[in-house]
Amino acid sequence: MKLSKNQDLFLKAVLSGKNVFLTGKAGTGKSFVVSQAIEQLKKLRKNVVALAPTGIAANNIGGQTIHSMFGLDPFGVLTYETCRYFKSEKRRVMEKIDVIFIDEVSMLRPDILDAINWTLLKNGCKSLKSIQIIFVGDLKQLPAVIDDNMRSMLFTKYDGSEFFDAKVYKQLGVESIELDEVLRQTDEEFISHLNIIREGGKSDYFKKFIGTESRGVVLAPHKATVTKYNIDGLNKIDSKEYVFDAQISGKVKLADFNLEPKVTVKDGATVMYLINSKNNNLVNGKIGIFRVIDDNFFIDVKGVKYPLEPIQLSKKEYVLNDAEDALELKEIGSITQIPIRLAYALTIHKSQGLTFEEVTIDLSRDCFSKGQLYTALSRCKSPAGLVIINR
Repeated sequence: MKLSKNQDLFLKAVLSGKNVFLTGKAGTGKSFVVSQAIEQLKKLRKNVVALAPTGIAANNIGGQTIHSMFGLDPFGVLTYETCRYFKSEKRRVMEKIDVIFIDEVSMLRPDILDAINWTLLKNGCKSLKSIQIIFVGDLKQLPAVIDDNMRSMLFTKYDGSEFFDAKVYKQLGVESIELDEVLRQTDEEFISHLNIIREGGKSDYFKKFIGTESRGVVLAPHKATVTKYNIDGLNKIDSKEYVFDAQISGKVKLADFNLEPKVTVKDGATVMYLINSKNNNLVNGKIGIFRVIDDNFFIDVKGVKYPLEPIQLSKKEYVLNDAEDALELKEIGSITQIPIRLAYALTIHKSQGLTFEEVTIDLSRDCFSKGQLYTALSRCKSPAGLVIINR
């Protein structure tokens, strides 16, 4: 795949050792060029650590959560005092870090970024000022979940709730690069009005998509709305029910993975594939129909039936390989589950990073955080596949 002008600019900046904030609209190819950068840095024998604020985002980037890597308290606003001292093995891991990538930075609070730096300093390691750091994300998409109590505590210490409000950020000399070539959508009018929503504006353009009948996958702000669509969709099918329970081992939480603890389906149910397959062209977000043939399970995508088997996903953490004098990921737990979920509907949060041919956005209950509407609208590849329910 040929790089866009700014993707190439980003790659060159990273390989030259600069600290970079890579941003850009949804569908501009941030994930692709980041994977290219990580791959090339590793070829240069750099110890790269890929991190994210959530378990699912960390799995998507092939790394570890920030909280797990640095032992951060998941509750309350972080301070120097709440950061931990580590045993020698963990300190050796942190001392070896050359480059840190942090994905989905719209969800990264400023105290968490400062806490990374405080943890390094507290353990006698080089600070973030001596480590190359790459921030990746679109601040117009989904933000960190912050309740009123945390917000009031946060604002006694910081001027805002974004990662760049961190005390250490101002000392990092970060260069911002924005990807501006939208690769997901090609309709210029659609892209133009998406940008209006992205910037917090309103556009009458989207009124023409208002309807009453859903088409494709339904995206909604609230989990209760999504659950109702999925239950109703399954109940309309008069056939045997199949239940798949996840098998979990080691030090993991369900939130670490993009898999379901329990999958309940029937032959003919609409489902979504949840991983990027190494054996065929199935990718995360692909919609199909669950099929049972001679007691074997399949996902039918446009007439092609792909076998479904339980897969195992691992949770990993960075450790030091003494023989190679390099950081590597070591498994600390796993989940085994069939990689599908019911897909009559998804929450907007679950849809981040996905692309669909047909999308219905159910706004019967309002969005409750900034970036939700833009994230939902920008999942649709073309305006021809968009429906908005607003009742």
